[in-house]
Amino acid sequence: MMAMLKFIKLKFGKIAPQEAMDLQYRLGVNPATYRVFINGYLKSGVIVFDEEKLSKGELLRILSPHEPEITEEKEITMEELVNSSMSWKNVMGEILSQ
Repeated sequence: MMAMLKFIKLKFGKIAPQEAMDLQYRLGVNPATYRVFINGYLKSGVIVFDEEKLSKGELLRILSPHEPEITEEKEITMEELVNSSMSWKNVMGEILSQ
């Protein structure tokens, strides 16, 4: 069975740009996270993580000082994560090679 990852989009009630950078770094070095993007200007973010290593509840606890609100949540495969990370050139090359 293929391991599933959790993809969540967030809105933050309060987070400053410097806090967003610090939080993004803290989460980014966690081995349970695969993608972390937090924008302190737009007060939004995207996090992809392995829920077997880091529960959603624990993640929300870490984010709680910034008043997170989940706006989208879904499960994705590692393959979907990799494909979504490819540049258009690589994606088109893959499509044309099939």
